[in-house]
Amino acid sequence: MIRLANALGAEKLLPETITLKLVPFSLRVPLQHLVGKHGAVVTGTSTIEPRQFSLEGRIYHPGDKERIRQDLDALLAFLMHPPIEAYREHHHDRCLISYPLGAPQDWIDRGAELALQIPMVAPDPYWYGQEVTVTVSGTQTITVEGTAPTYPLITTAGSVSSLVVSNALTGREFVVAGATGVIEVDCDERNMSVTVDGANRVDLIDDDWVLHSWALLPGENQITTNRPITLVYRPRWY
Repeated sequence: MIRLANALGAEKLLPETITLKLVPFSLRVPLQHLVGKHGAVVTGTSTIEPRQFSLEGRIYHPGDKERIRQDLDALLAFLMHPPIEAYREHHHDRCLISYPLGAPQDWIDRGAELALQIPMVAPDPYWYGQEVTVTVSGTQTITVEGTAPTYPLITTAGSVSSLVVSNALTGREFVVAGATGVIEVDCDERNMSVTVDGANRVDLIDDDWVLHSWALLPGENQITTNRPITLVYRPRWY
């Protein structure tokens, strides 16, 4: 059975008669066509397209039309609190973080059966695992699951005057200096931010982080920090 979780933290198991279908994996390759010549040249990095898929099937309770309506009402109310985490099976720990695009309905045999299709889009195309929290001080090695890089939220254990964090696996380091307080660095590519005691201070971090962020890779990451920190991340799969 498909398991869903919405932004309110509620979970719902869909009937076995509803399946998660046609999950694509599409890449966009930026090209510049050559005038008067054959073919094209690649002008940038390949990127993964948002995933569009659908939940399709039937809600069927023999002789109980009212229960069908109640199930539909509950499902639609649940879907109105996106984003929705969609798990292919209830026991799986990977999900697509998605948004419903509607819910076309086909009432069959005067409402005795309901054929349902719920198109969904995952703007972030990765499959996500469960959230992981790790405390690091000095130099430690942490093992990250998944097949794709993931971008953690990093927070100092208390008030500090500077923060230097490096990852030997990627060869990247960032430095935050120039203010005292609890430093928080959100490395998520969509929400990159730096705060000190809650105030936005992206001006205090080095330019390399602004350009490239800072990632954990699948496998063993050797992290070195000059202050005790907490890393919060979700492993990702292609």
